[in-house]
Amino acid sequence: MTDDVICVEDITREDIAHIVRNLRDRDRREIFALRWDDDEGELVDRTLAIAGPMWRVWRYQDEPVAINGVLPLRAGVVSAAAFGTDKWSHVVRPMIRWSRDWVIPRLKFHGYHRGEACALAANVDGRRFIELLGGKIEAYLHKYGRNREDFVLYAWRLDE
Repeated sequence: MTDDVICVEDITREDIAHIVRNLRDRDRREIFALRWDDDEGELVDRTLAIAGPMWRVWRYQDEPVAINGVLPLRAGVVSAAAFGTDKWSHVVRPMIRWSRDWVIPRLKFHGYHRGEACALAANVDGRRFIELLGGKIEAYLHKYGRNREDFVLYAWRLDE
């Protein structure tokens, strides 16, 4: 990481709100395709509610530009998420390093056997991010989104 990139463990509503207000278009389309509405405030509240110790906000030149982490879904299974602003590219490498070197080993240590993530099929950048973290395509989810957008389901086998 350079001095311009900072990983923040204390996630605030203000940080999440800044990221959500300035979402990359592809992230906005992906996120809201899986929600009931386009309510940014609700997205901020929901993200704040689920962002626990396995989540981080990433800052570039002291501006919050991305957030990523995992959420337990059920016994042994987590769902991974990441989204950001147009400054995403400045923090993507440290996010990948943190996820590979810190998150995945801890999940394995604590007995998680599976990770999942969905990506809008058209979101090539988001899909590449998941693949760089070791996610493998498990299924194509045709017309999965609110407006019949296609998605791709990725999975990690954490017990291998």
